[in-house]
Amino acid sequence: MNKILAEAITQRTNDIYILPTIEGKYVIKFHVDGRSIVFKNISEEEAQLMISAIKYRAKMNISERRRPQLGRFQYTGIWIRVSSVGDFLNRETIVLRMIYQQQGEQQWLVPNQFEQLYALLPNSGLFLVSGPTGSGKTTTLYRLLNKVSENKLVLTIEDPVEIQQPNFVQLQVNEDAEIFYDDLIKVALRHRPEVLLVGEIRDGKTARAAIQAALSGHLVLSTVHAMSARDVILRLQDLGVEKTKIATALSGVAYQRLVPTCDNQQAAVIDLLDSDDINNTLDGNPVPKFSKKWQEVLDDAVSNNQISQKTYQTYQAL
Repeated sequence: MNKILAEAITQRTNDIYILPTIEGKYVIKFHVDGRSIVFKNISEEEAQLMISAIKYRAKMNISERRRPQLGRFQYTGIWIRVSSVGDFLNRETIVLRMIYQQQGEQQWLVPNQFEQLYALLPNSGLFLVSGPTGSGKTTTLYRLLNKVSENKLVLTIEDPVEIQQPNFVQLQVNEDAEIFYDDLIKVALRHRPEVLLVGEIRDGKTARAAIQAALSGHLVLSTVHAMSARDVILRLQDLGVEKTKIATALSGVAYQRLVPTCDNQQAAVIDLLDSDDINNTLDGNPVPKFSKKWQEVLDDAVSNNQISQKTYQTYQAL
């Protein structure tokens, strides 16, 4: 297993999948830069030994094969989140999420987009960055935090801490001890931070706690999974946050993706939701899924040979 983890890290893999295929066979796949790559096919016996070893390291119940389980462990300083579940044939599926501590320099499809994002950052309120797993959201948030943190108390709450920053107070969710995001947000506010980072809003309790922190005058940065900047509003409503509180607390929304470039790199691109679009979405008025600016960035990138025609079509059709 260590050889597989080492190879995954070398390839900067986002996720490792261990999946049953036909009877008696499993496949190991790497999810890299938005693509699934078959790494290796193994027998069911090999898979069971590997899965048991992973679950042992992640402090999960080895004998439980059907109920969903979550765990985590560290390998060479990298946190690995583990999710397991059994299918209808009682075959286990394992997904390992790689959490890299140190992020590389962030490349942008349009160099000044990060500065535009920073210029929109409010003094208080809730600012959200959305996008799928592995789209660079945390890297962007930490760059923003580094720019606003001078002479300010910055407190982060994450699961787990992805980027170590000695100038910040960094707290970590501990589900085994029943210490969750909403619990730590309440504790954090007693420290009176000027800037608060909530690693991810993924349930109603966390959403409401983050909104309440923003309403109390703090600058709160967080991430949320949504299909576009516009859909962040709908996601918050799905989580049970009242429209009036969203309208008052939400100060900005960005949707981010990492786009493969023609020089075999990745570049970030963002779409921003302005205050008018936030209010129109809350009022139920039609708002495009993506702004004209998103289309313009893609048009310029393909015409300048930064991205391929295939990549252009993929991100145009989101």
